[in-house]
Amino acid sequence: DGMTFSQAALAEPIAVCWHAVKLGRRAIEGGAKALVIGGGAIGLGSALSLTAQGTTDVVIAEPNEARRDYLKAVCQQEAVAPESLGDACDFDIVVDAVGYDATRASASAQVRPGGVILHIGLGHGNAGFDIRRITLQEITVIGTYAYTMLDFHETVAAMIDGRLGDLNWSEERGLSDGEKAFADIRSGLVKAPKVILNPSL
Repeated sequence: DGMTFSQAALAEPIAVCWHAVKLGRRAIEGGAKALVIGGGAIGLGSALSLTAQGTTDVVIAEPNEARRDYLKAVCQQEAVAPESLGDACDFDIVVDAVGYDATRASASAQVRPGGVILHIGLGHGNAGFDIRRITLQEITVIGTYAYTMLDFHETVAAMIDGRLGDLNWSEERGLSDGEKAFADIRSGLVKAPKVILNPSL
């Protein structure tokens, strides 16, 4: 009650993120500084979940300038170009919300020794992880997908009490516009992190 169709529809993707963040924070006993690679729905959901669960310093690395601007202006997130990160290697938790060879390489490079990489993205490829560094510096890698019913209930509770923000960061389109929506996302033309297809439009 009290949520719009578009807001309520975000419960499922955010629950994926909520579950991942719980696993990561448990593995590192909290974690005060996090990097999220990718500013789509899973990336933004991860950033919001990290903040809601107590991570105080969260940065989103997003290559699309228009989406970065949207994340800053509409979602009040710190969003940066991936190339601006440098080689600090000081993030307690790194979330790969994309899942490409290049983003796995970036996650491997940016996590601090003893830190945690959460691999949620299901892009493509199998390369990218710096296995030597992961081994020598005791970096934990967690593959994470979906959620439990408890995670889902906790996510909805956090949505209702405002811990995940106002949730007005989706774009609604009609169901018949689905194919074009995917094409626009792939082409970098969609600023909003999530497109919701509404059959009533």
